Amino acid sequence: MDKQIWMYRHAESLSNAGERTFDVTQIPLSEKGHKQALELAAAIPEAPSAIITSPFLRTAQTAEPAAARFESAGQAVWPIQEFTYLEPLSCIGTSWLERKPRIDAYWARLDPDHVDGPGAESFGDLMARARAFLERAARIEHALALLVSHGQFMQMAMLLAEQPLMPPHEAMAAFRDRQAQRPFANCERLRLTIGASGLKIAGRG
Repeated sequence: MDKQIWMYRHAESLSNAGERTFDVTQIPLSEKGHKQALELAAAIPEAPSAIITSPFLRTAQTAEPAAARFESAGQAVWPIQEFTYLEPLSCIGTSWLERKPRIDAYWARLDPDHVDGPGAESFGDLMARARAFLERAARIEHALALLVSHGQFMQMAMLLAEQPLMPPHEAMAAFRDRQAQRPFANCERLRLTIGASGLKIAGRG
């Protein structure tokens, strides 16, 4: 029987809600996000054997209700955190709207090697993390693993699973277009299957 990974984007965070934030790793869920996390846990139709989060607080908080419901599931943290492409120190105390001009400038330059400053990743770094995730996921031993990650990381993983040999500049343009057309919503699921032929995308939702 094929193994399955259900990968969810975290519930609504304070940043998603437009609030100013101070540490990209410690952004908590909003009040709405906590309710979404409870609803997500209640809606999971099968018991996972593992619950895996990123190192960021918002994924841990999203997974808490599911971990409480499925107490026998093992828990782990993988480097499946969000793409941090703006220098973190320069973003302290700002909202998503206030960062928007810098966000637009970053994506307009389409440079997969550009690093905005200390603590920031290049797009190439994101690709490398997503590839490492796909390789690790293909070796997973759990019948069903539930992962809580982040929208941009999920988009990158899906793109590379579909087109693993895409060059970085082409991948960055395709990624930008996919994010503009259909980003992952809070608590949206990406389904992966691992069988004899390897890891495949089974769909969204």
